[in-house]
Amino acid sequence: MMYEIFNVERFKNYAVKFYAEFRSLRLQWIIMTGFWAAVMCISRGEVDFFTLTLFLFVFSIVSASRMSAFFTTRANKIRFLLTPASHFEKLLVMVLHHFLVIPVMYAVSLFIAQYCATLITALFTLSVPHFTLPYAGIDIDTDLLGLFVLHYFNAVAFYLMGATIFTRHSFLKTTGVSMIVGFIFSILIMIAGTLHVLNTATFEQLSDMSNMGGHFICVLSVIFTILFLIVAYMRLTEMEVNETKK
Repeated sequence: MMYEIFNVERFKNYAVKFYAEFRSLRLQWIIMTGFWAAVMCISRGEVDFFTLTLFLFVFSIVSASRMSAFFTTRANKIRFLLTPASHFEKLLVMVLHHFLVIPVMYAVSLFIAQYCATLITALFTLSVPHFTLPYAGIDIDTDLLGLFVLHYFNAVAFYLMGATIFTRHSFLKTTGVSMIVGFIFSILIMIAGTLHVLNTATFEQLSDMSNMGGHFICVLSVIFTILFLIVAYMRLTEMEVNETKK
């Protein structure tokens, strides 16, 4: 039973096949490095945390949505399903690609871009390049980093799930659904918070509620990340059943 779900050798072979067919990955990395080198030249090597994380966030959810290319046509579905790997292994490769490979690729890109920007600036100003420590000009907010990682995983898992549900125009449809769900969820949170405030007498209790709310959101983020991936796995299983019947 375990062999049918996960096998190390089979997983490794599928991962090699996945990256062998992912020919645009190197081009994306080169473009990303060039983009950040240009940004650092203009900003004199300084990049704020919001811009840094926003670019990674958008790049990753668009990439997750592009996984729908495996299911766009019936021929693509059959090709994907006939690949010798379990649904768990295929989904795991996608998850690891977006959870680990892209962030590492992003960090390496920033590292190279920083020194490329220094060399380019020195070349145009005809001065001696002044190299600094890696990521010295990047403003990393350690207080928000953990929260960003949780929301990053949650968003990527949501868009991976969307790729298995919406096989065409996945990014637009998944974004539309997320906006609707987010709006409804925000209203419910506001109503619940207002009701609690009306029954709260002291500022100390309000402060405790705020701290509890932050922890509650983190726990919810982890739970929903797992749920999104479970739904994505179930969708892959459902595809096999549907395509087999046809």
